[in-house]
Amino acid sequence: MAVHIFRREAVYYWRRRAPRSLANFLDRQHLFLSLRTTSPVVARRMGAQLDLILEDAAMLAESADLNLSRSQIETMLRGVVDRHLTKLDRVAHAAKRSAGFDFERERMADKRAFWSYSLLDAQGVAAVVRPEDRIRMAADGLSESDIEAVQHHLMTLRFQDIVPTNQHILGRMVDDVGASPTAMNIDVAQGTYFRGMKLALAEVDRRYGGSRVEDEGFVDRMLLAKSDPPKPILGPEAASRVRRSDPPATEDRSAHSVPMARFSEFTEQLILEHARDGHWDEKTQRQARSISNLFVKFMLQDQHVESIEALRQHHMGKFVDFLRSDIYQNYGKSPKDEGRSIAELRAIAQTRDVSQRGIAGDTLNRHLTFLAQIFRHAVARGVEALGQIKLVDLRSKGKKKRARDERAKLPFEQAAAIFRTPPFNNCAAWDCLNEPGPDGLRQLFHCALYFVPILIYYTGCRREELCGLMADDVILDNGAIPYLHIAKNERRRVKNPQSQRNIPLHSELLRLNFVAYVKAIKALGYKLLFPDLYSPSSRSPLGDRFYKEFKPILVSVGVTEKGLGSHAVRHLFGAQLKKKLVTEEDRADLLGHGGDSETSERYCEPHEIATLLKFVEKLPVVTAHLQPQEVQLLPWVLKKEVAPFSQPSRSKRRA
Repeated sequence: MAVHIFRREAVYYWRRRAPRSLANFLDRQHLFLSLRTTSPVVARRMGAQLDLILEDAAMLAESADLNLSRSQIETMLRGVVDRHLTKLDRVAHAAKRSAGFDFERERMADKRAFWSYSLLDAQGVAAVVRPEDRIRMAADGLSESDIEAVQHHLMTLRFQDIVPTNQHILGRMVDDVGASPTAMNIDVAQGTYFRGMKLALAEVDRRYGGSRVEDEGFVDRMLLAKSDPPKPILGPEAASRVRRSDPPATEDRSAHSVPMARFSEFTEQLILEHARDGHWDEKTQRQARSISNLFVKFMLQDQHVESIEALRQHHMGKFVDFLRSDIYQNYGKSPKDEGRSIAELRAIAQTRDVSQRGIAGDTLNRHLTFLAQIFRHAVARGVEALGQIKLVDLRSKGKKKRARDERAKLPFEQAAAIFRTPPFNNCAAWDCLNEPGPDGLRQLFHCALYFVPILIYYTGCRREELCGLMADDVILDNGAIPYLHIAKNERRRVKNPQSQRNIPLHSELLRLNFVAYVKAIKALGYKLLFPDLYSPSSRSPLGDRFYKEFKPILVSVGVTEKGLGSHAVRHLFGAQLKKKLVTEEDRADLLGHGGDSETSERYCEPHEIATLLKFVEKLPVVTAHLQPQEVQLLPWVLKKEVAPFSQPSRSKRRA
């Protein structure tokens, strides 16, 4: 019998615990449903189908934010203001043509309506005129009779079912920006509608005072455009013939215009497709979503492009210019960045040094690659306008260096100096690993800060490959040659297919009790090889935490040049093997690089562990002065406590 199928009085039922994302949305912890069958075969089949439906629903709930974003709310507000400004302008023009037009009467009628929607915006659908509101309205020039008229207007709006706003109108507002019509989003749309009406009605001087902001400089713009070729003016008969027989010169796209906010919907569809196919992991999904949200925000707030159909090449150029010079380098590392407006992001960048503004060329190209994929996805679904935008010419085309010169080089002497610092010889305490301990002691704590630099030097692995190792990724049952198995695991991915490899452990690692450390971690029940890097309140890569602790060590030995970090130690691994005449193909096997030809990539197999060990043992030994010590773990790791650098308040917010 299937796990989630139960029988009660001959009838089968399906019961499942709701995933957290759905439980929060449905406000219930369990789902319970009668299958209305007495057949166990039919019940199992229906139960399996319901399990699949539930998994799909949970995936959709996790991959999409159901709440309206700031950009979507702003788009709705623009729509309300634009529609009602146009409507009110037409009403004003019609009133002015009547013989009994009274300027003051019409102006005051608009003012009373403005105050009605101001109160609705402030108090909601049950708004009333309060004593403090009377004082404000009187200060704005309203008489007692006008104030009573406002109160009467509010009552009339409710009596005629104009307030609350028709659900069909609010649902269409939410749908037009590509959001889900949840109860919360409908409530937000109602508040946005009241606010938009207030803003439109506030433009009394525009309708009855002749004060139009677009009039400023109009004549100048018209005169400057006099040199433009004149457009042919058709006579009444010719115009009539065109209307009767000629097809329209261009297709009217307004009927199926796609709001800019809908771009995020295409992004989520693409993310879901790649996630299901196993192409994009969580980090890649997060990167694609981040640049998509920034793109939509920029187009709405800075370029005022409200429709995807209105997007043009010069808008994309402005966006790339913004990324290159008007945003700070570390954008995206703070969770607050997602909620900041384009103006706020620019203001923050202005407070930074010029050298800290603008993202790097490689990062820019990665962002454009994501956008290009989203564009193609949308074009394939009928949004043809995006097919006209060319992103290739906007990519960074910096002068390419020779491959060996792209990475900064770490001198061998400085690499050796790293292992003469306190964490490897004698530190003050477990929480002062970078400070030297009392003379005569050899106090060591075996943790990531101790072993990862040694591992990088003797294995050539990438920082994240080592920091994200599981204890089971260290293979100790392979006879006399233990090795690391580098592959995708539940904590991190690998860079590319050729990065999956096996690397034997250098004899120095065995001498310094690395194997004993692995066994101690396993005995405590840890899955992670370096649990001291993990915090439940952080989603950052484990390597980021390691580098935060490792950087002071680099600085202490004079390694301050940008790029001379842990990857420079990996670069040194390859350089030293080359000096020992290890072939390029063999170095590629150890470093996780692909071959440059069909022969070296397809028609070959990796070396056996014993052969790879011979290559690794050719490395110059830089840790001969270190004395092996009995394994001593960090106290909180030994007690299996939460990391002291964790932030519980952030964990609660995330939960």
